[in-house]
Amino acid sequence: MHWVLVVLVSASQILFEAQVASFGCNSNVEVSKLQGIRSDAEAFQKLLTAQVAYGQCVTIPRGAVVEGSTADAQTSTLLINAKSDPPGYIVPLRDFKLKKADTTR
Repeated sequence: MHWVLVVLVSASQILFEAQVASFGCNSNVEVSKLQGIRSDAEAFQKLLTAQVAYGQCVTIPRGAVVEGSTADAQTSTLLINAKSDPPGYIVPLRDFKLKKADTTR
């Protein structure tokens, strides 16, 4: 019974805001490679530029608001924009935070 709840919660779309300039890719493989070299700014930028040129990844500016859901069981990644841009992109969770609800309405 509890696994049904976990599936329903992870399937729901939540708004997230990019806290830093980030990236989203078609698979966990590209995300892992990019995260692995992120501390080397030059190597990271070269690989990201190549992945964007090949259509495997996209860049996400700081402050961008995206719809997301947990992409894996460890919750180290999010699946974003799956509804608006199927099949969506996998992004590093640590680059995003929950977007606070707009209470001015």
